[in-house]
Amino acid sequence: MNPFWKTLALAAVLLLLGACGGQTFTNGEESGSYAGILMVEGEEYLWEGELDGSEYSESARLGAITQSTEPEVMPTADFSSNFLAEGAEIYTSNEDPDVLLAKRQDGSWDVFRKSEGQE
Repeated sequence: MNPFWKTLALAAVLLLLGACGGQTFTNGEESGSYAGILMVEGEEYLWEGELDGSEYSESARLGAITQSTEPEVMPTADFSSNFLAEGAEIYTSNEDPDVLLAKRQDGSWDVFRKSEGQE
């Protein structure tokens, strides 16, 4: 195999691997390959998944999402998210101070953990 074809094959493999590396989420309205981010009181929280079972329970209500950005846009304002819709309620967790719970308008719950760079 000549060097041209080797280089072309390597480039194709690298492109394929890069396309498969994104985190995929579905927020009930749309799907994408971006991290679900929630900003509360200047802290960044990352989406961990839907709440199943009784791993966490809600404590104090902190507020509600007032600004929802596109999935590819980094939210910066307090109570903004690129994952949650406006109106989703945000609660602290009884079990872990680094976890926030988001109650969607359909009654489902999502778990967000403080970004490691924020601790």
